[in-house]
Amino acid sequence: MKNSIATFFFLLLPYLSVMGQQTSSKERPSWADGFREEYQNSYLKSFSAVGSTTEEARRQALQEVADERSRATGRRYSIQENNGVVTMSSSDELTVAAQVVDEWHEVLSNGACRVDLLVQTKKNPMYTYEPVSVTNKYPFSGRVFVPGMAQLYKGSTVKGIAFIAAEVAAVGGIVAFEGLRSSYKSKINSTKDAKKRQDYTDKTNNMQNLRNAFIAGAAAIYAWNIVDGIVAKGKKHVEVGHVAMRFAPFATPDAAGLAMNIQF
Repeated sequence: MKNSIATFFFLLLPYLSVMGQQTSSKERPSWADGFREEYQNSYLKSFSAVGSTTEEARRQALQEVADERSRATGRRYSIQENNGVVTMSSSDELTVAAQVVDEWHEVLSNGACRVDLLVQTKKNPMYTYEPVSVTNKYPFSGRVFVPGMAQLYKGSTVKGIAFIAAEVAAVGGIVAFEGLRSSYKSKINSTKDAKKRQDYTDKTNNMQNLRNAFIAGAAAIYAWNIVDGIVAKGKKHVEVGHVAMRFAPFATPDAAGLAMNIQF
């Protein structure tokens, strides 16, 4: 029984480590549900359109970008795009510069195509864009020390819930078998029957072994949760240039561990 429980936890860890990773790149990015942020030199906003083809939907989404500037300035803009670089010009030669930071395509249940564009627009064509990227990497967070919280924060909901459930199950096993161990131990001195005393002693030892197996499982899950919370990727999100601290595993002939990298 002890070996079975230990094997269960051993097999569970790799499953938890890859859960959600295969689908993370296919998940709808969070910005596609509506996004707008203002920066000093530019602003970032999502635009969406539906068409019979992806190309048609994309053209309409780009037109939404021009229409939004037309409503804001009272001028009518024509729009051109070249490799993600968007230029909008009005009849009085006022130009607006923008760029497509990221895009998402999907086919709806009715067969129509939807395209979402994340567009960064300069407040003045002479300004410089703030460094903006859409990434599935996340900076280090103290959430890694609470089972499942880092995974939930990164958008890996299934994996986060699995870590929480596994840790709760392991702790529950510890409490349950410790209770049974204490109960059987107290019964050893409650009888003078040698056979019963031996039976209670054997059961006490069995419950202790099972408790220890769950302790080992809980510790292993917790340790794996921390490693996964640090190194695993998550749902794509918008990141503006800032100081970020990241950890990566390393190994040399003399040592192994985690290396810290600070990016500015």
